Amino acid sequence: MTKRLLVLAMTLSTAVIVANRSASADEFSPDFFIGTSTIMTVPGETETDCNFNGTAIPCGRTIWFSAVGKLKTPGLVPVTVYALNQHIQFTANSVNYDLNVPDGATTWDPLATTATTTFTGANTWATVVPATASGNQFYAGLAFEVPCPDGLPGSIHPVAWTVSFFADKPGVTVDWTWSAAVYTSFTNNYNALGVKASDSNQYPPYTNSHHAGSPENYTSFAVGGATGGGGSNFTGSLCSSHGVPDLPVPTRLSTWGQLKLIYR
Repeated sequence: MTKRLLVLAMTLSTAVIVANRSASADEFSPDFFIGTSTIMTVPGETETDCNFNGTAIPCGRTIWFSAVGKLKTPGLVPVTVYALNQHIQFTANSVNYDLNVPDGATTWDPLATTATTTFTGANTWATVVPATASGNQFYAGLAFEVPCPDGLPGSIHPVAWTVSFFADKPGVTVDWTWSAAVYTSFTNNYNALGVKASDSNQYPPYTNSHHAGSPENYTSFAVGGATGGGGSNFTGSLCSSHGVPDLPVPTRLSTWGQLKLIYR
């Protein structure tokens, strides 16, 4: 007898828990699961457009995109800001590109004495910086290997980075921007890059004047292209900065489901 699927029923019971306390970067995971927890977020997308310079980028080179910004409400520390649902979009050689950027969780911690960024198994950049760290702090990054055989032309525009920002408490305001530098040698093992978490030169492990987002272990391979000129411009020149006020707070739903299949 031929089996036919008659009913596909899912029964869900939910309990809403709103994040109402400060959290470290690893306490909030932006992963989505059925049967464990689902992050329900309010749309809060922002976009920053930029133009690449006139330098063509040969195939096989890597564009390092990095997003950075400042906390504009320091009185709310400790606080974690989440950069989610990120895309970089542009058109080159009649090809439309839509690049998915890993999530970011940046924590300003008054007890921190170092400025660190690690890439977690949850496909998330986890950054912790002291509350008094000056300048920009790292939000997220993406390494994009330039396609072969044609590479990418110069003067690509616009290049649009969209992101949804959230915070672990209400009232948080940030600003953000991004840049892109080209490298002749790079790696997709993000923890091997040695990404500098802060513009500040006061906090280990990188007490230098390099910008937040600099891949410290690969700086000798920077060349011109994207928004950078090579040399000591390890992140590329920053695009225009945009403020994002009063970030929404994510709501965590705990969901439990049962899947029932009835055959005849």
